[in-house]
Amino acid sequence: MRRHDLDWVSLIGGIVFTGIALLYLVVAVTDATVDARLVWPLVLVALGAAGIATAVSANLREEKRFAEVAPSDDDAA
Repeated sequence: MRRHDLDWVSLIGGIVFTGIALLYLVVAVTDATVDARLVWPLVLVALGAAGIATAVSANLREEKRFAEVAPSDDDAA
């Protein structure tokens, strides 16, 4: 079985939605309150950060693969 690369968007999305569920569970059990106006902006920021992490990771992986395939200047001489 081949190992696959880490999917940052799915990982961070799962963590964010699990955190929201736990937050609302704590609110339901205790007397704490949640300002609902902050929930969706935080979700969007977290998913945006996951998208940026995925893009940077893909770019680094592509540069590494390109460096392995492309001949260096020392090979041309």
